[in-house]
Amino acid sequence: MMTELILVEGMSDVQLISYYLQNVYGWKHEKSNKLGIASLDVHEHIESLSKNDNQLILCGVGGNGKFAHFVEKHRVNSIIVEQDISSLVVVTDRDESSYAEVRCIINKSLGQISVKGGKWKNNVIEDSFGQSKNINTYLLVIPPNEKGALERVIIDALNDIPEETNLIQEVVQFIESLKGELVPELNQINKANKATVGTFFSVRDPKNAMRSFGIFISKVDWSKSESLKELFLPFKYLGEEKPIEDYGK
Repeated sequence: MMTELILVEGMSDVQLISYYLQNVYGWKHEKSNKLGIASLDVHEHIESLSKNDNQLILCGVGGNGKFAHFVEKHRVNSIIVEQDISSLVVVTDRDESSYAEVRCIINKSLGQISVKGGKWKNNVIEDSFGQSKNINTYLLVIPPNEKGALERVIIDALNDIPEETNLIQEVVQFIESLKGELVPELNQINKANKATVGTFFSVRDPKNAMRSFGIFISKVDWSKSESLKELFLPFKYLGEEKPIEDYGK
């Protein structure tokens, strides 16, 4: 029986990853979690999932740059030492940073453990009784090979899905046509990607255009996206033995 923790940036990340885990890997929604982690303000979002007596706690930390604040406020480093947690996964946007910069920022907020980008790492730490124990970690930076955020991943995934390809390409062209003097903010890649995703879902499902992102997520068969399958491959090992490539403290 495993208890695992995933830290992500915001509610949209929680909703997409939770929906993917439930529909692709068979996790089920739970009302509460064994660690007692709960949202402490309106910006945080906590979801608990279970599978074969294993529990996964998915934490939206409240936005970009909030990881350290969340870790401190929820005593995550103490929980890792005191509780029986088998792994910690951190999912964060790349934005304008390099992989090394993102990793450095995340590791500064963690105590005895550290993460490594794109690989499972085994950490040997001391528990509250001075005994050694293992905790596996993984850092998933999105998108992995270019600057951007979750919206870039969603656009790529929609391009993979035959039923969605034509519409997303039309929307991308539309947003491109608005750049320049008309909507100069769209020249910023992250804002253009956000506008693209928002426009796509509003056009695809007009009756729900004013509803939450979670409603839109459930309307797409994300299992058909090869790029998302590859990106989320580490989630395959949640609740199972990890393919450790990096052993060390």
